[in-house]
Amino acid sequence: MIRLIFMAFSIAIFGKSPVNEVGVEKKELKETNIIDSDLLAIDFCGEAIPLSELRIAERYQNTIRNYDNPTFRKLMTTTRKRMRVIEPILRKYGVPADFKYIPLIESAMKDEVTSRRGAGGYWQLMPSTAKSLGLVVNETRDDRKHLVKSTHAAGKYLRDLYKQLGSWTLVAAAYNAGPTHIQNRMDSQNKDDYFKLRLNSETARYIYKILAVKEWFSNPERSREWGSGDVVDRISAFKIAQKKAAALAKAEISSETGS
Repeated sequence: MIRLIFMAFSIAIFGKSPVNEVGVEKKELKETNIIDSDLLAIDFCGEAIPLSELRIAERYQNTIRNYDNPTFRKLMTTTRKRMRVIEPILRKYGVPADFKYIPLIESAMKDEVTSRRGAGGYWQLMPSTAKSLGLVVNETRDDRKHLVKSTHAAGKYLRDLYKQLGSWTLVAAAYNAGPTHIQNRMDSQNKDDYFKLRLNSETARYIYKILAVKEWFSNPERSREWGSGDVVDRISAFKIAQKKAAALAKAEISSETGS
């Protein structure tokens, strides 16, 4: 009976029965069941994003909304040709295609952008990092402004970060904050999951920016649905349903044991 109640909650919220059965077993009351839905089937380089967690869903929704504007839509149109240049270069270094969106986040795909710290070019590489990757950066020449050369350098850098960290989400975080900073956070917190690490606000938001850009490019319909706010409301309702079902199951167990 409890299982039927819980499944009814899920179907009412999501409009269809999830692929994975979501009945509450007595011995599994504390487990969180993941709903198999296209809206939650978002990944970064093949690594699943835990969007069934409300805090993560809310952050993702907010980021999706931030990119829903005329300026970004125009940028999407004007940068497609350059992105077709980037992807095969990254592939050469074994770097997933999802990283091709970094130049849009870092520099809006403009070669002349320079940060206050001195990072420059399409990929916003620091001078020392660029030079260590074989680029020329001096008073008369700056290879960071050359799309092909800088992308080869970025490919090498991302590949090396993955060898060190073993996770593409952590690689993205390290690209933003530096590998030493991320490794120190992992060591001090004894965690190797980007979504569980306590990070500075910019790095904590970084993966969501890449995801939002990727989704607007590849799945605008799903992005519009996320931006509507309805998805987060449904996840919240599902969490409430889980708690109610667990409470019912607990009451049933208590009545059966006479306690």
